Amino acid sequence: MITEKVIDTLYKTYKDRPASADELDIALLFENLMDTHEIAIDDEAHLIINSIPVGSPFHRLSLNRIHAIVEFENKIAIVLHSSIIFLNKKDSRSHIHIRQHKPSLMDKLFNRLSPDA
Repeated sequence: MITEKVIDTLYKTYKDRPASADELDIALLFENLMDTHEIAIDDEAHLIINSIPVGSPFHRLSLNRIHAIVEFENKIAIVLHSSIIFLNKKDSRSHIHIRQHKPSLMDKLFNRLSPDA
C-alpha cells in the first residue's frame, strides 16, 4: 500500500534528476504497462502515456524531467519534482499525487505579521 510516508520518501529519495535519461529504468514501463497504458517514447524524448487524456499535462512528459521510475507490487511510480504519477499494472487506472507547498519560515513570519491575519 502506498501511504503518505511512502510518497514523502519517494520525494526525498529522488529529489534530483539523474544525470541522463539513460539512467532511468524505462524498461519497467514497457515490461509492465504496455498492454494497459499504451506507453510510447516519441522522437523528441518525451514519454507518452496514452491512458491519460491528451489535454492533461501528464500525458506527455519530457524524459529529462523524470527523477525516477519505481516499481511497487501493483503500480509503477513516475517521480517528478512536484508530482508522482502512479500507474496501475493490472488496468488503465492512474493516480497523480501533487506535492503541496509547505510554507517556509519567512512565509510563516510574514503571515503572522500581515494585517489580514
